[in-house]
Amino acid sequence: MLHNRFMGLCTSDMQIWHGKHKYSALPVVMGHELSAEVAYVGPDVQDFKKGDRVVLQPQVVCGECFPCKNGKFNVCEELHVRGVHEDGCACEYMTTDAWHLHKVPENVAMEDAALAEPIAVGIGAAGRAGDLTGKNVAVVGAGTIGNFAAQAAKALGAKAVLITDIFDPKLELAKKCGIDYAINTRERELSDAIDEVFGSFQRADVIIDCAATPRSFAFIIQAARKNSTIVISGNYKEPVQFDLPQLQRREISLLGHMMYTKQEIADALRYLAEGKICTDGIVTQVFPLSKYQDAFEFADAHPEQVVKMLIDCRE
Repeated sequence: MLHNRFMGLCTSDMQIWHGKHKYSALPVVMGHELSAEVAYVGPDVQDFKKGDRVVLQPQVVCGECFPCKNGKFNVCEELHVRGVHEDGCACEYMTTDAWHLHKVPENVAMEDAALAEPIAVGIGAAGRAGDLTGKNVAVVGAGTIGNFAAQAAKALGAKAVLITDIFDPKLELAKKCGIDYAINTRERELSDAIDEVFGSFQRADVIIDCAATPRSFAFIIQAARKNSTIVISGNYKEPVQFDLPQLQRREISLLGHMMYTKQEIADALRYLAEGKICTDGIVTQVFPLSKYQDAFEFADAHPEQVVKMLIDCRE
């Protein structure tokens, strides 16, 4: 049994709350980004004890399908996610089995540990494009996932990283987190920003889509260099139409990305412990669990002020 500490509120939660998440099975207790303390362990649990600080890996998997047998639990044929398809973390206590838990390093605060899940998404998004050593990477969308994907790209060896958004405060935060270039695409088009930063010859080797809107995707296709890679990490709410020959005739690789593996959760915690991921300023609001609905309403009313909200499950 877990005594929940801090729970992140993310875009998927907002989509569920608005009834726009395509894959959520309502009604459901939301919440899938969690730091907690172990309150009780069953007699067969060997790796955890009461008092251990942990984060939850919310994926519920079969363990028997081809992806699972090859370590890709994130695309399990029977994938369910706590807080999306079945009850999650928006509570004071919850039960789970040991497979879903990762120990938090001693030098990582529990507020930061609650960010391990979105950090792992960022690591997975950046790593989906393969070896980034010496490459130019552009990240579209400077929210929590975009910020962490950009930081992960740098940690994975990218030569230079550009992040774009339409909100200046998120871009300023990205620069404070060490991202090389941050440009507002309300003021200039993505293709112009990429040319300005990387040069019109080299351009971006990889573009990571963390914005997930039909409009932003159109700009990404337009801005992509021939023989480059686009990674789709954002959660699209609606279908997107585009001219397929723009990929085929320019040999652009379009890659889907889904969540994270167990290793990427472990890497997220390790990056936090080693100081490879900056979290300063990422958490912009903390609401008590008793004010859970107020958090959603605030995020709706003030999107420009929100990067990552945490819910304190003890209050």
